[in-house]
Amino acid sequence: MADSLSNAPPLCVDLDGTLVKTDLLWESLVKQLKHAPWKLLMLPLWLFKGKGYLKERLAENAQINVSVLPYSQDLISYLEQQKNVNDREIVLCTGSYKSLANDVSTHVDIFSEVIATEDGHNLTGRNKAKLLEQRYGLQGFDYIGNEAKDMHIWSLARKALLVTDSNSLAKSVSEKFDTEKVFQHQPAKLKTYIKALRIHQWVKNLLVFVPLALDHRILDPSAIITTTLAFLVFGLIASGTYVVNDLLDLDADRAHHKKSKRAFASGELSIATGIVLLLLALVSGGLICLLFLPPMFMAVIVTYLICTLLYSFKFKATPVLDVCLLAGLFTLRVIAGTVAISAQWSFWLLAFSIFFFLSLALAKRASELENLRQVNRVWASGRGYGVDDLQLINSMGVSSGYISILIIALYINSEKVLVNYQQPEVLWSICPVLLYWIGRIWLKTSRGEMDEDPIVFAIKDRISWILAIICAIAVAAANMLNGF
Repeated sequence: MADSLSNAPPLCVDLDGTLVKTDLLWESLVKQLKHAPWKLLMLPLWLFKGKGYLKERLAENAQINVSVLPYSQDLISYLEQQKNVNDREIVLCTGSYKSLANDVSTHVDIFSEVIATEDGHNLTGRNKAKLLEQRYGLQGFDYIGNEAKDMHIWSLARKALLVTDSNSLAKSVSEKFDTEKVFQHQPAKLKTYIKALRIHQWVKNLLVFVPLALDHRILDPSAIITTTLAFLVFGLIASGTYVVNDLLDLDADRAHHKKSKRAFASGELSIATGIVLLLLALVSGGLICLLFLPPMFMAVIVTYLICTLLYSFKFKATPVLDVCLLAGLFTLRVIAGTVAISAQWSFWLLAFSIFFFLSLALAKRASELENLRQVNRVWASGRGYGVDDLQLINSMGVSSGYISILIIALYINSEKVLVNYQQPEVLWSICPVLLYWIGRIWLKTSRGEMDEDPIVFAIKDRISWILAIICAIAVAAANMLNGF
């Protein structure tokens, strides 16, 4: 264990991946991407001038909210004990740029000094090891790090302390150095990656199968295979855009009582890992699309991708336009299913989709605001709404939901239904079912009982499944004598 209190040397603490479960260079890069993406064109030039210069330029434009960063709380407790009980000097020694490190130091309020990258000098690896040896002498300090790059520093330190989720690294450090303490974190599990890609949200992409059913081709093997590939492509592309959205929305998520537990907001997965995931998702989805699906489907996917990025980068905080975009993204899934199999266009279906999913998008916003109201907050972080907007949002949402059901009623009464269904009168049973479901969704929303995403709520809700089965039976019964 450590020496007596009076003889304990300075304890030097790394920042990225150690004190915080993230990397401030990547955080700065994401901030740059969100607020001034055109400046990223300068990255090669900045990097050419050295990594220290790159960090300086990114830090100049980054406004990182250090109060919500995912800190290693077990490490902070240990440092507080060393400072307050053992009266030990604690030094923040990091490769992050000095201004960002100072902000972290001020917030944590443990460190007596900050040593960081500045004036173009990148303080990592051998550079950090050399500086600490010059300042404190060989074995004149203890050091807390988190990666193999810190081996240079531990070789000069009196004792090694490690923060890691890698058993192999922990074993290697323990074998090579006098290791005082290991803060062992659990590595990310497969379900963490699945949740980060929001595979559960793929249920939304089942909308691409709707044109297949309405075109009476659910027993057509070729159409089924094509639609299934369309479903897979939409899932991969959507997962990639969810990762983009999460990376751009880190501060808002970290300030949220539930979203703070998301993989990237909590630091369970790194930003670098997120970029790899989104590239894999987008590239694999794009390849399947190019190889197996018609060009018009690619046009829809590109439109979806553009609209999603516009939402994430620009319009997420624009009131009303944000929910209109969300409704449009749902409707694009229906359009994608139509063009994938060259089905007959149904403008009744598109009109229903717009109003129905606008209602659900507004329910999501209303739920967020209702949850804020219950904890006495008045404004949604990263959104363009306040609690005072609840009444209007509720009114717009309920109206949109019931208008979508009116569209179904008009469709059932149209000549097109008489042509496509042998027993169209059975379809009328869908209207009261949807009237009940929309009313129930909004009642739960107004009571604060709604998961903030109504789609997620419906997936978990037994009554929603029962109502969906009833609607499916009604469609099958109406079509029974006409054949599938």
